[in-house]
Amino acid sequence: MHELELKQVGKTFKNKTAVQDVNVLLGHGVYGLLGENGAGKTTLMRMLCGILKPTHGTIRCDGIPIMQMGGEYRRLLGYLPQDFGYYGDFSALRFLNYMAALKALPEEYAKNRIDELLEMVDLTKEKKNKLKTFSGGMLRRIGIAQALLNDPEILVLDEPTSGLDPGERVRFRNIISSLGKNRLVILSTHIVSDIEYIADQIMIMKEGTILHIGDEAKILEAAKGCVWKCIVSGSMADELGRQYVISNLRNQGEQVELRIVSMEKPVEDAESVEVTLEDAYLFFTKKKYSLAGIG
Repeated sequence: MHELELKQVGKTFKNKTAVQDVNVLLGHGVYGLLGENGAGKTTLMRMLCGILKPTHGTIRCDGIPIMQMGGEYRRLLGYLPQDFGYYGDFSALRFLNYMAALKALPEEYAKNRIDELLEMVDLTKEKKNKLKTFSGGMLRRIGIAQALLNDPEILVLDEPTSGLDPGERVRFRNIISSLGKNRLVILSTHIVSDIEYIADQIMIMKEGTILHIGDEAKILEAAKGCVWKCIVSGSMADELGRQYVISNLRNQGEQVELRIVSMEKPVEDAESVEVTLEDAYLFFTKKKYSLAGIG
């Protein structure tokens, strides 16, 4: 198994810092990179793939800087970008053959591998159909197939479930979970449920910085005792929304049930409740949402 080590990795574009001082060691398993849009996830993923060069810091694979490894590193790597480009008039089979040629895979190996991958992503029956006729979920599955053509030991997936319906999202999560058994998988997303059940380690990112890393139990433990439930009037809910992080609300006639993320008890009759991963994410990022107009 391979290891990726990031030391003081940062990236600046003109006057904007997209990623700053990231220090992580990644080994075997599924790593979920969780952060809102604009947090720096895509920039970090592109640096991990060698597409972008860090402004400062180093990324090493098994102790060797990836920029020095060249083709050796690319042979280890599979990448599904957030904006997955494809040729709409190509059939699924033609597209995968084209990608295999770009990766310089032997013809016989490519043929067998493509058949295997089409079966894995459940697109064998559609392999002769043009990609422009595919749904968003089918295209993402073709995307993961092309990323796996060279049987990579390091798989980087940037927002892989973006635009998928719930059923396709579940299907995709199951595929990713199975892939994590024998390789290093790094998956970035802004959707908590994408990684809640499949990530061995979760990295929470905000404004270019990794705020916290650990398994789900460790992250939930860090936010323990900081989630509260209370039932208040609509006007009080609006006031509390200006003071605290609200993770959920539910209207109950003239009153509102709030789920509040706070280190302090927000109101006298608030009840401490069990922490979810979404609560913990809000606890670390301290993101507030306006409740104006709910009363």
